[in-house]
Amino acid sequence: MYPTLKLKPIRRRQLRRLRELYDESPDPRVRQRAQVILLAHAGCGTAEMATITHQSAMNVRRTLHRFMAQGCAGLPDSPRPGRPASITPAMEVYLRAAVVQSPHEFGLSRPGWTTQLLARLVKRQFRQTVSDECIRQHLGQIGGVCRRPTWTVKHIAQAQPGYAQKKAGSPGC
Repeated sequence: MYPTLKLKPIRRRQLRRLRELYDESPDPRVRQRAQVILLAHAGCGTAEMATITHQSAMNVRRTLHRFMAQGCAGLPDSPRPGRPASITPAMEVYLRAAVVQSPHEFGLSRPGWTTQLLARLVKRQFRQTVSDECIRQHLGQIGGVCRRPTWTVKHIAQAQPGYAQKKAGSPGC
């Protein structure tokens, strides 16, 4: 078995920061790691912390080691290796603004956005090709979703301006 880890005394400012991370962090892994450190500060053992936080004792030990080496800065995930994102911050701002508007406002004759349309819009605006899948993944990161279009209720659709013109131009409806 592994030797018992003894946490160094935590300064008051660091303890306040840990409580902030535990209460307010949007990342659940950071909250869980902060909880482990707070439990260790309260005197809990490794096995007890593992039971309380529903993770392995090895994970608890790894978290304690990271905290002892790096402090609160060691609690967030380290950057993942891989290709850098092809969506620039300027594209992100543009996408955020575009998805809340109608495609009609961009000169497109579509009722709603698709990832393909958004990719074409980005290409037209920034002269950079971005795949549909890249757009879909990025929408998920910024809180957007990409779903199939839904059916509309006919009486609500009829109340929309230009409905009769659209209806007259579509055969078989």
